[in-house]
Amino acid sequence: METDDVVTAKPESTRRQSRLTLSWRVSLLIAVLLVLSAIASILFAVHSIRNELSQQSREAVSNVHASVSAAVQAEFDGIDLFRDQTLERRKQSLRDVAAPLVVALDELYASEKAGELTKEQTRSRALALLTAVRFADNDYFFTYDLDLTAIGHPDERFQGRNLADMQDADGKYFIREARDLVLDHGSGYIDYRWERLNGAEPSPKIGYVFLYEPWDWMIGTGVYVDDIEAEVDRQVEGISRTLEQTFEEISFSGDGFFFIVDRSGEIVASGSPFLASAIETDAGQEAIASILAEAPVQPGVEVEQTVSAPWASDDKTSWSVRTSTSGGDLDWVLVSAVSEEQLEAPGRDLALQLTGLALVVLLIGLALGILVSRRITKPVDDITKAARDLADGSFDPASLDAAARRSDEVGDLARSFQAMGTEIVERERRLREQVEKLSVQIDRAKVAAEVQEITESDYFQSLKARSRELRDRDD
Repeated sequence: METDDVVTAKPESTRRQSRLTLSWRVSLLIAVLLVLSAIASILFAVHSIRNELSQQSREAVSNVHASVSAAVQAEFDGIDLFRDQTLERRKQSLRDVAAPLVVALDELYASEKAGELTKEQTRSRALALLTAVRFADNDYFFTYDLDLTAIGHPDERFQGRNLADMQDADGKYFIREARDLVLDHGSGYIDYRWERLNGAEPSPKIGYVFLYEPWDWMIGTGVYVDDIEAEVDRQVEGISRTLEQTFEEISFSGDGFFFIVDRSGEIVASGSPFLASAIETDAGQEAIASILAEAPVQPGVEVEQTVSAPWASDDKTSWSVRTSTSGGDLDWVLVSAVSEEQLEAPGRDLALQLTGLALVVLLIGLALGILVSRRITKPVDDITKAARDLADGSFDPASLDAAARRSDEVGDLARSFQAMGTEIVERERRLREQVEKLSVQIDRAKVAAEVQEITESDYFQSLKARSRELRDRDD
């Protein structure tokens, strides 16, 4: 009896079982899509929110800066208004003092024209009058001819001299300018610096000059205005102290503070307790120099820049700085400084909160997605397993009952497969019974054939013949 060698191959069903099932592949796909979409959404949202909140923080700082700048400018405008009004009153006082002298000169000129006085008498009396007049703080009048020779000056150093080339303490040819002024306009004002009669250091002065046409005389007077500037300086000092207190009380954007610096780099007022010591360092000096280099020169203009400065007790060195100028004679620079870290803090905090919320939503979405995908694909897995069982001969139609109860296409497939599998199992059962019956019949026929073969063999016939012979002998 020969035996055939059988090569057993690894069933296809075994290879399939080593792979991920459809439900897990769908779940994995959903998870990957959710994660990728969540990452993209989070990155976009975080970037947008951080930029938006950072911009809002900068706009808020700009609004605060503009408000403080307006308040500071109002103080400056008050000082300028005080100066302008005081100077205008001084100018008006000069015109008021000169008016009676013009009347007196007209009377002298009338006496000359009437022949009551000679030309020399009228001019001598006029010059004596002009030289003798004193008003206010020992202020006086001076008289020049149009060649700029001093014909009536209370200071003997200048009397009788031609002063066309005289300059004030700033190198200004103010007497020439005065002549040009009266020749063009008849009268006017001129600014210059001049020493007092007592020989004190030159001080700012406003001169009023007019042309007395009958005699071609340029007559003028002036008043010192250093007292006005002294009062302005006192007001400026008061403003500085007020601003110092105000800046210390102002709180904005966390660590933000204000300070004012003049164009020479000197701090006028500061709201930071660390600024005074910080500007003494090289880094502090470089920061102030950088601020002044970028600061606007026109009032109402705001400039933003980023500087590195040691203006805090911690490691904050990168600061967003806004500058504006008061303009005018003071030309102070108002500076608002906020650390870049503080400006980014609202956006960073909200971004972290958003990221945490997105992660929670992502986990919930993943869980729901897996549950839904499993609910959708589980019947497909059951049908797949039923197909393998059908191939292995272990199919149980009841394993598809849950899937068959569905009302969708998967349920239709499960019911069809259940009916088909049941029919195949029943058909196989009947086929096995038929095969078994056929095998019995085949075995009986084979036995009969083998018996016939034996009985018909020569050996069996020989034995049969001998057996008969032996029976015949016994008989």
